[in-house]
Amino acid sequence: MAREIDIGDKVAIIATVGKRIDDRVTLHIPTANYPYSTIDLRAKRGDRMRFEGEVVHVDEEMDRVTVQVLGRVTVDRSTVELVRKFKRTNGTTPLIGESI
Repeated sequence: MAREIDIGDKVAIIATVGKRIDDRVTLHIPTANYPYSTIDLRAKRGDRMRFEGEVVHVDEEMDRVTVQVLGRVTVDRSTVELVRKFKRTNGTTPLIGESI
């Protein structure tokens, strides 16, 4: 069974390089709703690029996660690969559920 992905976890997204426009290349990310691009002088069409970022939102109903990489990218949970789980430092408590 795959490990659960939560806010703060570091995950990786694999993107495929599309066409080139000057020094920018378009990126095709599986299950992403919007196109993305980045500057890369050496990338060729069909190359695969790996981007790592932090999970900032988890939508349980739609089974999607938002990752802070290339801006904010929202993809299906099955598209991302878990790199490292978030570990809270000792002596701290989460703010959720805490009364003020």
